[in-house]
Amino acid sequence: MKTNRRLPLAACLLMATLALGCAALSPVEETQALHQRVAQYMQAQVDGKWELAYSYLDPSSRAEMTRESYLKRPRNMPYRGFAVEEVRILPAGDRATVKVKIDVRFMSYDFKGAPQTQEWVREEGEWFVKAAQQQAPRHPFGSPQQQK
Repeated sequence: MKTNRRLPLAACLLMATLALGCAALSPVEETQALHQRVAQYMQAQVDGKWELAYSYLDPSSRAEMTRESYLKRPRNMPYRGFAVEEVRILPAGDRATVKVKIDVRFMSYDFKGAPQTQEWVREEGEWFVKAAQQQAPRHPFGSPQQQK
């Protein structure tokens, strides 16, 4: 008889634990957590705290680019401000696309709201930004091989 009383109690405790665990992982809270992390990363760039900004790069980006090379990168367009426009976590939950509007200064001109799309990945429960890949400049008239 005693075990019959414990079984419903155990079931209730299990359901309460599962409900609390699921609430901690709600999509809204996850989006808010990523939004906050993006804002911290962007603020580090606005403040010129490049070592801090480097710590937000995902491990694969840090493997390709040393901290020293990241710190020595030319910064021709300093960030003056930003606004996180959209945070979209993909269904798998470990990748996200973030749209940011950035205020930059270039050659004594201020440009407000320049769009930037960032790719973020979650590794070991923490969100990291993928470094933007530097692409080789394209020839305006196609590749030189195409012109022959």
